[in-house]
Amino acid sequence: MISKSNLLINFITVGFWTFVSRIFGFVRDIMFAAFLGSGPIGEAFIIAFSLPNIFRRFFAEGAFNAAFIPMFKKSMSNKKQSIKFSNNTLSMMILILVIFTIVSIIIMPVLVLAMASGFGNDNRFETSVFFGRITFPYIFFVSVSSLFAGILNSYGKFGIVSATPIFLNISLILAMILSYVFDWEVGTILSISVPISGILQLIVLVQSCRKIGYSPKLNFPKLDEKIKKLMIIALPVVLSGGVIHINLLVGRQIASYYDGAIAWLNYADRLYQLPLGVVGIALGSVLLPKLSEKIQLDNVSEMNRVVHNALKIAFVLILPATVALIILPIPIITVLFERGEFSNIDSKNTASALAIYAFGLPAFVLHKIFTPMFFAKGNTKTPFRIALISMLSNIIVALFLINFVGYLAPVFSTTISSWIMAFALYYESKKIGFYLDRKLIKEIFIVLLSTLILVLVLLVAEKEFFYLLVFNKFNAIYLFTLISVSSFIYFTILWLLGILKKNK
Repeated sequence: MISKSNLLINFITVGFWTFVSRIFGFVRDIMFAAFLGSGPIGEAFIIAFSLPNIFRRFFAEGAFNAAFIPMFKKSMSNKKQSIKFSNNTLSMMILILVIFTIVSIIIMPVLVLAMASGFGNDNRFETSVFFGRITFPYIFFVSVSSLFAGILNSYGKFGIVSATPIFLNISLILAMILSYVFDWEVGTILSISVPISGILQLIVLVQSCRKIGYSPKLNFPKLDEKIKKLMIIALPVVLSGGVIHINLLVGRQIASYYDGAIAWLNYADRLYQLPLGVVGIALGSVLLPKLSEKIQLDNVSEMNRVVHNALKIAFVLILPATVALIILPIPIITVLFERGEFSNIDSKNTASALAIYAFGLPAFVLHKIFTPMFFAKGNTKTPFRIALISMLSNIIVALFLINFVGYLAPVFSTTISSWIMAFALYYESKKIGFYLDRKLIKEIFIVLLSTLILVLVLLVAEKEFFYLLVFNKFNAIYLFTLISVSSFIYFTILWLLGILKKNK
């Protein structure tokens, strides 16, 4: 049986390293804003960097893990067979990725236009193509890394897997420092650092797998029954990733017609990705291997217990982050980014996007919790159908709103479609045995009550101390103090109401 404490320990491990990585990411973004702001070089790099990251989520984080981990877990009882399966999968993956990477580099102008057609008439287009051809090999290294990450996660080695993304942020930070010290062109150095980080990540994961007896061995790939099954399971998830990332493409396309908007949406996206990464992605990473064990035993009650614990952790942590981003977007953006090339206008426009994104934050976390239930059962078709509905709603809403709210249209549409997807996943999860028990509903109600008190505290503080939080030269100290005090109040209320007390 998976104990609640075991789930919490694994979540804390993944969450901690994800948090550390995101902190380095914040340092990276703060430096990026200061170096490039919302200028053309910055926007060109954002588009170039987005391309391998979109396909990374296609091949690595979503489709591959959803298909590979449940199958690998079943083969772990026979280590010889599991090694054979992982090596054949690795060989097939490398063959596909080499072809895909070479073709993508050749047709990079097409990919850039697909991401940001608004660049077609200015210098940002050629710059994006140049940067894109340098950054794109990152997809090869990070996708191959996902296989070794899947093996380690299956053995409960969550720490090293969740720590390796730090290499990307450290590489980008060092690139900006070097470009400043040696007066190198910052966009080019940033682009070169991206595939270098992928190589480092792969080396660390390969070495970690060797320590548990899994050494990579390349063979001529064989399309055997297991690989066929892997592809059949993965294909709907690839398509799901495709329709979800069409949402991102829609946003980038619209933003590319507004000067500076790609940068504004990127900074806002990066900020709300911090709590999403620490809570949602961490829980999702831990849940899939755990649920795969329970589903194999057809133990629906255990599945529900694991998911209920995950939902409680998620609500306790994500709701205060959500209301803080909604109520304090201008102070947060000002403190983090408003310096160097990043102006007051950039802060206001980024803050508007951040507040809207934040409304969808709980929904994005629910995606990460509900989806592994389907993947663990080998059901990848249902999430695909739901993702397709979400994509269509996103496109319709974005096109409808563009004449009313301009560059914020994709932000509104992303938030709305995320809630449509969350409710649909919940509805479909009931068909595979999921339910909300009275105890969890009571706990969620208490968390909502505590969050409402937090909202009142933040609203009063934002109104009374707005000048100190935004314009005072010590605004970072005031913001940190406000967040610390309000967090203490929130968690004290939860403790007094019994939510944080250990169950006996």
